[in-house]
Amino acid sequence: MNVSPQVETRRVIGTPVERKEDGTLLQGQAQWVDNMRAPGTVYLGIVRSPYAHARIARVDIAPALAHADVVAAWSGDDLAEDWNGGLPCAWLPTEDTNAPLHLPLATDKTRYAGDGVAVVVATSRAAAEDAMELVEVEYEPLPAVVDPEAALAEGAPLVHDDLGTNSCYTWTLESEGGVEGLFAGADVVVKERYRQNRLIPNAIEPRAVFVQPVPAAGEYTMWSTTQVPHIARLLLSVLVGVPEAKLRVIAPDVGGGFGSKLNVYAEEALALAVARRLERPVKWTETRSEGYLATIHGRDQIQEIELAATTEGKITAVRVRLVAAMGAYLQLVTPGIPLLGAWLYAGCYDVQGYSFECTGVFTHTTPTDAYRGAGRPEATYAIERAVDALARKVGKDPVEI
Repeated sequence: MNVSPQVETRRVIGTPVERKEDGTLLQGQAQWVDNMRAPGTVYLGIVRSPYAHARIARVDIAPALAHADVVAAWSGDDLAEDWNGGLPCAWLPTEDTNAPLHLPLATDKTRYAGDGVAVVVATSRAAAEDAMELVEVEYEPLPAVVDPEAALAEGAPLVHDDLGTNSCYTWTLESEGGVEGLFAGADVVVKERYRQNRLIPNAIEPRAVFVQPVPAAGEYTMWSTTQVPHIARLLLSVLVGVPEAKLRVIAPDVGGGFGSKLNVYAEEALALAVARRLERPVKWTETRSEGYLATIHGRDQIQEIELAATTEGKITAVRVRLVAAMGAYLQLVTPGIPLLGAWLYAGCYDVQGYSFECTGVFTHTTPTDAYRGAGRPEATYAIERAVDALARKVGKDPVEI
């Protein structure tokens, strides 16, 4: 008699998964940047522009320095010599990509609401917030442009005068043989225009940075709510001029990021430079409203997508044109984010021809960068909505298409 071996069956849905972090988190033993303390810690406050575009006529830090709990204060001009360049952008898509200088504090103009113009240092966070309001900044408001298509129009206010244009780059991708013939011979053509609205990341834990110096050795340890501690170490070393061997960057427990903490931010550079100047531990934690201005934003694209198809709904070609807002500056991978979707606007469909063009544009807005899928959700949104439009046009269910 043949006896079948017994096979152990296990339920997948509902089976507990072994967790590594939960015990620490549930017992209140997590290590968050804002909880860190050291003797002599001072706190940063950053004075930010209320204007999207303005000339900085005067920054007077003297009233803030008169505050009893203020240790130091500097304008952008005061700290200009602390930087070896601007905040880094690691992805320039073309050889002629326009990459403007992005200092941690503005010195000539503010180019988006929230652009930093001065920093105060106090013995408590509350005192720093009070002292920020004492800094007197005289602005000369200038015309601003926040829509990426309007920014490309003749006569639009320039975000960076020295560039002479608001265009950052134009990048193209096209299949061999192109798509013109396929569109010319198509039974059906669908053309759609979609607006991918700008959005604001909102992690549970705001961004924060804590720098502890060892003055005698010229060494610094930075704890940051970052997704890229190794990249931050390398690039901050170059920007601030601290040898990489003497800079340690630690990402402790981080309460959410989803791309918004995949960056090297002005506040990290400022905290490191101030710790070097004062030889004291320095901390900065953003407020929620501050994060809406100073943390990168996501999306902000105008999408034009065309489908060439047969009367049966067979898609033969896809043509896409994007106008993507960079914001006022290029953060770590700002210009490359729309291009992460460049190969995906045809979705899962078997097409004969494909054409993609993206124009990056500077606007007087917070810089954009990676957020939640970074370029690829935008592509999926466009092709699937366009397929729905095609289905309606040929009288089929989208599932059939």
